[in-house]
Amino acid sequence: MSMKTLYERLGGYDAVSAVANDLLPRLRNDPQLGRFWAHRAEDSIQREKQLLIEYLCACAGGPVYYRGRDMALAHRGMRINESDWNVFLGHAAATLAK
Repeated sequence: MSMKTLYERLGGYDAVSAVANDLLPRLRNDPQLGRFWAHRAEDSIQREKQLLIEYLCACAGGPVYYRGRDMALAHRGMRINESDWNVFLGHAAATLAK
């Protein structure tokens, strides 16, 4: 019996993509977190979504190569605080519950 990867158990690329499609609008529309996407072009936001999908797929053991920066570098200088993180976790939990 072979063990399925987390990626497979989550439902693969389509399921991870559905999470990103639900989560990012929640974050962008949040009064506290929306500042991180203010003044960004839509194509930049779409690239970020694709990188998020690739990151989650790769971390879950999927056959996807993540081309982005590591998380510390990607978020450096953004002044993300504990309150921002907690709000993010609430949105992430709501997305996963959906």
